Amino acid sequence: MAVSLPLPARQRAAARLDPGGVVFVLLNLLGLFAYLHPFFAPGVVDEGTAWFAHRTDAPAVFAGIAALCLVLVVADLAGGGLDSKRLAVLGVLSALAAVLRTITLPAGANLYFFLVILGAFTFGARLGFLLGALSFFLSAVVTGGFGPWLPFQMFASAWMGASAGLVGRAADRAGLGPRGRLALVIAFGSAWGLLYGAITNLWAWPWIVAGPDISYEPGLGPAETLRRYWNYYLLTSLGWDLFRTLCNAVVLAAVGGPILRALLRFRERFAFQVAGVRAGPRS
Repeated sequence: MAVSLPLPARQRAAARLDPGGVVFVLLNLLGLFAYLHPFFAPGVVDEGTAWFAHRTDAPAVFAGIAALCLVLVVADLAGGGLDSKRLAVLGVLSALAAVLRTITLPAGANLYFFLVILGAFTFGARLGFLLGALSFFLSAVVTGGFGPWLPFQMFASAWMGASAGLVGRAADRAGLGPRGRLALVIAFGSAWGLLYGAITNLWAWPWIVAGPDISYEPGLGPAETLRRYWNYYLLTSLGWDLFRTLCNAVVLAAVGGPILRALLRFRERFAFQVAGVRAGPRS
């Protein structure tokens, strides 16, 4: 005999399922696999293989992140985690961030990062992930930056956005004021100036022959691999990343306060009540 569940029980069951959350986890697992599989499948780094330098997997990774991001948008729209207003915010911020990436500053720094950080900090981890991935894709369309590196840059930017969203939710729970939030995003942006370079270097490092103490070799073990990567990062990337860190800190300190306040007012203005429960951006 079929038993019809009361409406509140159905709603609780749907909330527990959360298809958007499943898609979000799959996206992150895809990114981790794309970055790390060369270190666990040594034959991938052999020059004669089809996988060499991401010849085979880069198009598949790009197709995967594009498709799953679209599914995440649809799932969150259907589940109430994303409404038309926040979807519009995602589109506008992504387009603006893509344009800002075309403005090149000394040592390769640019204005792209601060807007992704502020938008994600305000609207949560899922929208932050989408903002980071979509804005980087749009910037590649504008600049012609297509290549096997693109999906890996999209994942790194998406992780920056997702982590900014988590930090923003922590600030909400802690009840931080405007000055505390600004100090937090400045520190976060400074840290990601280094983290972004450290992550994106990994997409190509296993195939770069740069010297006996800074190149990857299969079978060396985790400790020696990390030591060699640290040496490689110090020699090739740290100086450039320090300029990015400085740029992020200066721009966030200069314009982060007014933009963050505007985004927070927008978020609060369009929060709404459903059956006594306040709806807002999901983390």
